[in-house]
Amino acid sequence: MTLRHSLLSVLTLGPAYGYQLHAEVVERTRRDAPLNVGQVYSTLDRLRRDGLVEHAGSTPDNLPLYQLTDAGTIEARMHLTEPDLADWHEMVERVLLAMSLPGNHVEALLANYRMLWAPRDGASAEIADPSGGAAQASASHAQRLLRSAALAWLDSLPTIDPWPLRTDRRRRGRRAAEAGVTQQGSAH
Repeated sequence: MTLRHSLLSVLTLGPAYGYQLHAEVVERTRRDAPLNVGQVYSTLDRLRRDGLVEHAGSTPDNLPLYQLTDAGTIEARMHLTEPDLADWHEMVERVLLAMSLPGNHVEALLANYRMLWAPRDGASAEIADPSGGAAQASASHAQRLLRSAALAWLDSLPTIDPWPLRTDRRRRGRRAAEAGVTQQGSAH
């Protein structure tokens, strides 16, 4: 799942600052890979450039807040209901994120993932298999097992109560520039 869509999804809860969004994405998706807070800020900058988020003031200690635009809200809703790829890791993160957020999007997301993982007729025979068919048979078996595991996981999900943005985190993040102070800290 892209960080872009994770941030948009979390912002459906309301305005948040960068480090807060970082912590929310990590907590809600149970990411396998570490997430650098710098990635969050550079992604927020691109989302702002693309018209999907906008500034929403600042926290009492001057951390800039971000909120969704109308276009960002639409993209977040699509992400929370319409998967386009049957990929295990992407599915797990997206489903966990969706389950942590309030709304009626979870059932649509699960139904759409079930359709993506539904068994399909055999793989294409257009590629020559120098192993005499053994490699193709092994790949097909692996795909059947993955589909079976994905469908079983989707069918066994517990009910999770969504939760709001956390406000009990350490205040970190990009500070607002102070008027009249250069990067070296000297006043003009």
